[in-house]
Amino acid sequence: MMTQLSPSHGTAPETMSNRLPDSRVEIAGQGIVEAERWLIVGAGGFGREVFSWTSGQLRATQSNFPVGFLDDDPDSLDQFPTLKERWMGRISTYSPRSGDRLLMAVGDPTSKLAVGEALKARGAVFASFVHPTAVIAQDVRIGVGCIICPFAVVCCNVRLGNFVSMNIGSVAGHDSMIGDGCTLSPHSDVAGNVSLKRGVFLGCQTAILPKMQIGEFARIGAGSVVINHVSPGVSMMGVPAKRISWLQDDSDVDQTDSMAG
Repeated sequence: MMTQLSPSHGTAPETMSNRLPDSRVEIAGQGIVEAERWLIVGAGGFGREVFSWTSGQLRATQSNFPVGFLDDDPDSLDQFPTLKERWMGRISTYSPRSGDRLLMAVGDPTSKLAVGEALKARGAVFASFVHPTAVIAQDVRIGVGCIICPFAVVCCNVRLGNFVSMNIGSVAGHDSMIGDGCTLSPHSDVAGNVSLKRGVFLGCQTAILPKMQIGEFARIGAGSVVINHVSPGVSMMGVPAKRISWLQDDSDVDQTDSMAG
């Protein structure tokens, strides 16, 4: 039996309509998404959060609940007995099936983009999920593989690229452009007319002032306030935010707790 999810508003299967709530809201051209099996890519903390938020919407009408995790660590869920049996295989060896739909739950932008593109190249199909408590303006465009978490706000004329994650309470202000693979940690605030280029990471409770441009793969530490444009590959932190490192290449990502949000 097929399980359905409406990624436009996260409505439970028994109450879904066949239309988006507003024809001007575009979520990667999707209306209702059907699946025989839902797979969450990444079994870390964010993956478990995504599972908890989507479980009501992805509940099958059968006793079997077809939601599992892909993660290259087969022991990633061993500490969580209720989830341990939901590990379905490694990301690196996953072979897509026609009824599979994937939800991206990798937080680090560089890893997320690499994993997403590799899976798409193998034929994997991603869905975008919007939690029912999120507030989405009518003229927003949301790309493939996005996760919009509880109480996030996406304001008018915002464009979200592919594989964007907006965590709890994060805000994308009017006319902003959020590039592919960006991660907005909980309560981060992107003001109006901001451009986040590909692979930007915002830590918890960061604030980006209006009209700022944040370069590709820049990282903004938790609690920082950005008042100037940020160059690609730079790590920034503080109030106002100042450069603390310069990444030598896209794979050289600072993983310290202060930047992890």
